[in-house]
Amino acid sequence: MTEPGETNRRSFLRLAAATGASAVLTPHTSARAAASRSANERIGVGFIGTGGRSRAHQDIVLKFKEQGIAEPVAVCDVYRPRMEEAAKHCGDVKQYSEHEKLLADPNVDVVCVATPDRLHAPLTIDALRAGKDVYCEKPLTHWSQFELAKKVAATATETSKLVQVGTQHMADDNYPEIIRLIHDGVIGKPVHVTCGYFRRGDWGERMPIPDPAAKPGPDLNWERFLGDAPKVDYSVSRFFQWRMYWDYAGGPATDLLVHTFTPIFCILELDYPERVLGGGGNFQYDREVPDQCNILADYKGGPSVVMMNSLSNHVTAETMIRGTDGIIKWSMLQGDPKQDYGVRIVPFAKGKEEIHIAWKGQGDTSKLWLDLLDCMKTRKQPKCNIEMAVRVQAPLSMGIISHRENRVVKFDRKTNGFQMA
Repeated sequence: MTEPGETNRRSFLRLAAATGASAVLTPHTSARAAASRSANERIGVGFIGTGGRSRAHQDIVLKFKEQGIAEPVAVCDVYRPRMEEAAKHCGDVKQYSEHEKLLADPNVDVVCVATPDRLHAPLTIDALRAGKDVYCEKPLTHWSQFELAKKVAATATETSKLVQVGTQHMADDNYPEIIRLIHDGVIGKPVHVTCGYFRRGDWGERMPIPDPAAKPGPDLNWERFLGDAPKVDYSVSRFFQWRMYWDYAGGPATDLLVHTFTPIFCILELDYPERVLGGGGNFQYDREVPDQCNILADYKGGPSVVMMNSLSNHVTAETMIRGTDGIIKWSMLQGDPKQDYGVRIVPFAKGKEEIHIAWKGQGDTSKLWLDLLDCMKTRKQPKCNIEMAVRVQAPLSMGIISHRENRVVKFDRKTNGFQMA
């Protein structure tokens, strides 16, 4: 049986996925819009956090500036040298060492939050309350902050502001069509899912230390970096290589598996899981968060979702949705090398032909930005909206907690929280 409110929730997610995809600006529509928009009408973007991932967002918005769509207007960081470099890169925009001052800037229309995981939710809530729409890097929250994830959603509702969570695999335009085919019974009832993210390399290799002599003081605000994390003595590795520590990140579950799981969640219109089991460990690298991560999430009435990860081997495993009457898998297609990857739908019924759908923007962060900027005008929900992101966060956080506690974690419908089995 469907849980109370489930029909409305599914309808909302279906509508959000459909309208979000249909609202994306193409390069042609962007160009036409730019031709009729003056510089004063550009959307002003403020960046809170100016590290490596933020630089990718800055570059996207700088391209938008050339097209007359949006422009960087302010940057904020707890590390002054990085903030100054970002301000120069963005065209000598305003600099703020405290995010509250950036949020008070009337030229900032939308905020990009690209900080350590632990600060995503608090900063997003502050931005929403300041009247700003938000592009929040994935994950929505730190693995230990699920209550804050729900608070972000409540605040977005209270303020009527939008949140786009930056899960790049949600950028594709094909999901509404795949949802329609599933509703039409193309593979029967979805009962089992596998998805994964495989690469070789420790996150430490991806997070260099630009200044080994950096220390707390006027140029580095250690207290703001910590936020609500445990108060520990400063460490140059903790500050620059925060992805390797449980206090600030969740390892592969929230860094990588979130990318492959979110489209599954969207396509199958999932709710909260009934129970989650997390496993893995540190089998190669010397760090706190695991280098192998696997999560099993069971949903009421199906499906079972198996998320797989290794940072020791790059050989991939195809994402696959198994139904009672067919399969859907992320696959390589034959033909145009520019469209090698896409979705392959294989019905088992006699006489039913395979369906191949080439990707339309999958993984393109700029499409998520264009989607949000368009939704700021229409006030429709974006592709990776807050309602979806909270429910995506649940099994990821539950999987991490299960791994750390060596216990199964259940979802309590009465409290909308977690419960140890």
